[in-house]
Amino acid sequence: MRQSERDLGRIRDYLQHASLAQQDRLPPERELAVQLGLTRNRLRTGLKKLAHEGLIWRHVGKGTFFGPRLRPAGIPFPIDPMQDLTNPREVMTARMALEPSLARLAAHHATGRDLADMEACLHQSWSVKDWNGWELLDCRLHRTIARAAGNALMLVMFDTVQANRNKEVIGRLREPIALATALQRASREHVAIVQALRDRDAETAEAAMRSHLRAVDRSLFGERD
Repeated sequence: MRQSERDLGRIRDYLQHASLAQQDRLPPERELAVQLGLTRNRLRTGLKKLAHEGLIWRHVGKGTFFGPRLRPAGIPFPIDPMQDLTNPREVMTARMALEPSLARLAAHHATGRDLADMEACLHQSWSVKDWNGWELLDCRLHRTIARAAGNALMLVMFDTVQANRNKEVIGRLREPIALATALQRASREHVAIVQALRDRDAETAEAAMRSHLRAVDRSLFGERD
């Protein structure tokens, strides 16, 4: 394994186990580099990669934050106040309205690099043993699919929804769910989505994403009226 991959693994492990909520600030680079045993240049290289994936975002002079950027470049209003106006059910409804269409587009536009990134997420997900680790990989995979759709405006919409996923609330909802069973089911559903994208089968990709999100919705809230 290359040094850059080992460095990235250290940072991912930190994010997985640090119990960070969306938009929490990471420690300063100097402190985090010492904590992870990395030089600042190696740390910055890894953070740049994770920012591209949408797992973190960086603001010069303010720091590095966990989760997608709260405001797209050039838009003068912040997205974060929406967290006070929405709730987990609305977030799931928004995801079900948006993400199947993103999967359909990704079937047409995903690059080889996009597909490789999805495969890496699938590979790593089989060894996850806790909700925090799963949440990190789940967000990474879904954003990779959203990015692969090749529509900048829809990616902003996706990031807006992601920014409003409340980790503490979703965590409480997931407590009663059998972890191993839920992760195995979701992993199989992810595999079906990525296989359809690899096959360039837009209709199946859209249907697989919709089926996956409906299963997530049922596991969190039960059957809807």
